[in-house]
Amino acid sequence: MTDRQGMIADFLARHGWGQARRCLLADDASFRRYERLERGDETAILMDAPPEFEDVQPFVTVAHHLRSLGLAAPEIYAGDMARGLLLLEDMGDDLFARVIRDDPGREKALYRLAVDGLIHLHNSSLPENFPPYDRDMLGAELGLFVDWYLPGQDGHFLTDGERAEFLALWQRLLSPLLQGPYCLTLRDYHAENLMVRPDQKGRENHLSRLGLLDFQDAVIGHPAYDLVSLLQDARRDVSCETEQEMLDYYLKHTGGDREDFCRDYAILGAQRNLKIIGIFTRLYLRDGKSTYLDKIPRVRALLDRDLAHPALVEVRAWLERYTPPAASCPRPLKPEKAMILAAGLGTRMRPLTGDCPKPLIRVAGKELLSWSLDGLCAAGVRDVVINVHYMADQMTDFVKNYYDPRLRLTLSDERAGLLDSGGGVKKALGYFGDEPFFILNSDMIWRDGPQQMLRRMQALWQPENMDILMLLVPKDRATGYDGAGDYDRGPDGRLTARGQAPEADYVYGGIMIIRPECFRDAPDGPFSLRRQFDAAEKSGRLSGIIHDGEWYHVGTPEMRGVVEKRITDAQKAEENT
Repeated sequence: MTDRQGMIADFLARHGWGQARRCLLADDASFRRYERLERGDETAILMDAPPEFEDVQPFVTVAHHLRSLGLAAPEIYAGDMARGLLLLEDMGDDLFARVIRDDPGREKALYRLAVDGLIHLHNSSLPENFPPYDRDMLGAELGLFVDWYLPGQDGHFLTDGERAEFLALWQRLLSPLLQGPYCLTLRDYHAENLMVRPDQKGRENHLSRLGLLDFQDAVIGHPAYDLVSLLQDARRDVSCETEQEMLDYYLKHTGGDREDFCRDYAILGAQRNLKIIGIFTRLYLRDGKSTYLDKIPRVRALLDRDLAHPALVEVRAWLERYTPPAASCPRPLKPEKAMILAAGLGTRMRPLTGDCPKPLIRVAGKELLSWSLDGLCAAGVRDVVINVHYMADQMTDFVKNYYDPRLRLTLSDERAGLLDSGGGVKKALGYFGDEPFFILNSDMIWRDGPQQMLRRMQALWQPENMDILMLLVPKDRATGYDGAGDYDRGPDGRLTARGQAPEADYVYGGIMIIRPECFRDAPDGPFSLRRQFDAAEKSGRLSGIIHDGEWYHVGTPEMRGVVEKRITDAQKAEENT
């Protein structure tokens, strides 16, 4: 039994469900899992949302608000917020999508019921302290399309100017919508998150029959958004006839201006569909969930429908320039494997390393090693080798209990003797085969700029022209570094080592992509990676990419405190905005 399974068993026992029969219902696009619990003729639902990935408090807050409005969100029987566990009312199995699939004749009645739910919600008073669906949030969602879908098609990122042009088009379109009207927006209001409640049968048009699920991301937004979510469903086909009929029904009962509302509906529909295409691509490339790929063509068709509106002519033209006309299956960016150098003694970090290996020292709430692993996972890396020497048993326990199932972690054991940076990599080469791979130092932390740094490296990697691609940090922005610099970078991206020069512009940022052929003539035993760096530079195949975010070297106990403060200050500033 894993630690999490033990937590769940304890939670269920404390609330009288310890002996219940448990049946897995579903995972979803997040990291939540659901189980049905059966205790005699009683049932309940367990929501398991690991706190490393999910916060259940928003679900609880929104559920209480919806129930206060007379809408049928599940009752919450018990919760352990810190552990991400909730015990919920069981609303049955009659998802709208399932009911309509089995009885297509009920489609319009159920969609009218769903629209009635929105009309009721939109006529209700706004809750306090809910985040706004503002330009920053809408823009970040649009970034998913350009940062995941487009690179997944051709392996290239947009330039900063091209990306800025796309977002500026959208800022102009969205600005009038941000002036109101406002309502509580559930954001995932569609047929697989709506239930026909089993205890209300025979009351087809009454809101007590409308069960609501998956609303924890609710914000204060525009009334058209959830209507788009319902009628332009990424998971099932809704006919144009039904879409138009439900739009007419909504406008008849709300009295809005038809032309303005339909314009806003098309704009938010296009924004949402671009976001979903990006999310489905990311779910595949980052999280390994391939089941979402076959939904992208449907969403592309919905997007085309929205782009036909005259208000979106500039967006349509931009997409025609930068989006491949024939979409293909998104291709993962390479490399998908990495090695983290974590076998050092950490002597400069004493006394912190007196009873803990340096990679497991915590900075701003998590281990140094976890900072690197989280970044690798976010870039779609799946296999990571970590070399160990000092206090290897603690490293073994860390790997055994690591919380993210998307990563496969392997230890390369150097307890018999340290092999230095190059020797450690050579020992682990068998894990990487013939493909290039990342190498990361374990004593640095980075924060991304406008785009994810590791994905920028993946997109720039050119094995035909490079043996090594290094991350470079401008010397004056390298927190925790006080040296003279390591490399200068030419206009073509090739690097020249400082050598005997008094200084160089850039610091090696402790991350690289390297070809395994670089170790073909490497000696056995300990040696430094400097050997590979010098050989690649001599052959003109050492390149660099400049980091556009924050970078910290955690080399001393004092610097740990400095870096922790900078990160926590930045995190607080982000939360406040």
